[in-house]
Amino acid sequence: MKRSCLFFFVAILASSLSLAQSSIEDELLSSVVGIEGKTHQGRNEFIKNQLHTLGIGYVAAPFNRIVVNKTDTTTTKGENIIVRAGTGTKRIVVGAHYDAFGDSPGANDNGSGVAVLLSLIKQLQDVEWNYSVDFCFFDQEESGLLGSYYYITQFVVPQHHFAMVNLDIEGTGEEVYVGPVGNNNRTIMRYVHEAEQKTGFPFVEGAEFPSSDQVSFAKFNLQDIAISIVPKGDSERLSKFVRNGYKADSIDTPKVLGVMHTFEDRSRLVSPASLKMSFEFTKTLLMLLNNSGR
Repeated sequence: MKRSCLFFFVAILASSLSLAQSSIEDELLSSVVGIEGKTHQGRNEFIKNQLHTLGIGYVAAPFNRIVVNKTDTTTTKGENIIVRAGTGTKRIVVGAHYDAFGDSPGANDNGSGVAVLLSLIKQLQDVEWNYSVDFCFFDQEESGLLGSYYYITQFVVPQHHFAMVNLDIEGTGEEVYVGPVGNNNRTIMRYVHEAEQKTGFPFVEGAEFPSSDQVSFAKFNLQDIAISIVPKGDSERLSKFVRNGYKADSIDTPKVLGVMHTFEDRSRLVSPASLKMSFEFTKTLLMLLNNSGR
């Protein structure tokens, strides 16, 4: 009888763990499906609706970029969406851009980053933060990293900045790709390496990393890092791609480039396991960063 009870308890525990795992994967993929293919305004509204459903407040921060030429004036409008937590003097920024390139459905670029950010906000609601934390959905990344630039000019006090973690391309592959590694982010890289050890995920870091919103922070000498999940070998290929001046090697082209910015960037090609890897790695990193403030 005791053996039967023990077996039953173990079976229930295993079932619960399996359900929890599938639950976060389903949650992440559901967000990617929800945002893909929407108009620019539709992507903005999707995020706000998700936050409203969770009962989480946010700051909407609009911006305009006006460029005057000899013959005309162009205005690019955008709106960052910011969820704030914690009350510490120093600040951690976690960001993912929500705009898509042209007519691309934008599932992996960057619905995947949005999905991970939404789940982090949901799952970390009860954390006692030792820092102030801004979870930022950046707009107009595809138009020249405008959202992150205007966020910095509107909200960042350099001496209060601790770290920025950028999430872009999180939905395909089995390799955690982190970069760009250099003198500007030695402190945060200590915690990145701890996260690598704790999670045990396949990991590659690069001194070169494709341009995304972390670049805006680097230009202001603010500590930053970017995280992507890519197919095995793509980390090295993407670093080479950047070294070559964003010219792809026809013999060894990064696999993610075959879908990015195309009409094929759809959720059917996004892996729930990849999304979960990004979520778990980033969550672990954030907890390590937070504990450093004790």
